[in-house]
Amino acid sequence: MKKTSRRPSSRQKGSNIQQIKLPDLLTLAFETNGKGYIGYVVELPGAYVRGRTREEAIAKVNLEVGSYLKWLKIKPARDHEIKIVQTHESSLMVEDADNEILLEADKTRLTGHEFRTLTALVNFSGKTFGQLYANSMLKDWVDKARVRKTFYGDNPSTIQEIFDHVKGCQHYYLSRMKLPVKTGDDFMAIRKFCLKKLEALYRKHNNMLIFELDNELWTLKKVLRRFIWHDRIHGKAIIRILEKQKRLGLIDVYNNPFCLVME
Repeated sequence: MKKTSRRPSSRQKGSNIQQIKLPDLLTLAFETNGKGYIGYVVELPGAYVRGRTREEAIAKVNLEVGSYLKWLKIKPARDHEIKIVQTHESSLMVEDADNEILLEADKTRLTGHEFRTLTALVNFSGKTFGQLYANSMLKDWVDKARVRKTFYGDNPSTIQEIFDHVKGCQHYYLSRMKLPVKTGDDFMAIRKFCLKKLEALYRKHNNMLIFELDNELWTLKKVLRRFIWHDRIHGKAIIRILEKQKRLGLIDVYNNPFCLVME
C-alpha cells in the first residue's frame, strides 16, 4: 500500500514560525487621521509602529522587527530598508489605536504553508499573552494614568482589565467572519475554538471572501493578523504597568515574553 503523508493542521505545533525569512526591503502600510499614524509591517503579521507623525513611526520599524523576531527566537540579521506601499485615510481615533485598514496583503490567496504559519503565530501569540498575564503579580493594581475614556469605553487601567478585554475581543474577531462565537471558556480554549472555525472557513473558501461589518472590510487573513496585533499592543500596555510597578518598588522583576521594546 502506498504511504501518504498526513497534512498537518493549523493546530499542530510545527517549525513554521521559526522558518520566517525577511527580505532586505520591508513594506509598510499606514493608517492615519492626521492626528496619529499606525504602520503595519506587511511581512510580519501583527507587527506595528505608532507615532504622531509618519516619520516618527518609521523610525521605530527596525526596533519592532527586532522585537518580533526575538519573540520568535529568530536572530535579526540586519536593519531593513522601508518602503511605504499603502496609506489609508481614516476618520477613526487612530491616535488611540482605533483602526480599520484592510491591507492589500490581507486580500491575497493563502497557500497551505502560509495559512499554517499564520495560525501557528496566532496560537503562539495567545500563549505568550497568557504567560505575560499569569506571571504578573499585582493584577488588580490601578494605574491611575490609564483611567480615561477611549473609543470602546473605559480604558483598562489594571492588568486584569487588559486581560479581560483581550480575552473578550477574541469573540469579536471571530464574529467579523460572521461565525458563531463560544463563551464561557478560558483564554486559550477560546483562541483554539476561533482557530478551528477559521480553519474550516479557510478550507472552504481560502482567503477569497471579503466581509463588511459596521462599515469595515474584513478577510480571514486580516482577522488572523489582528489577533496578533491585539495581543502585542495590549501586551505592551501590561509591560508599561509592570515597569511602573517596578519603578515604585511594588515588584522586583517582571516577565516580558513578547520581548517588547518600550520607546
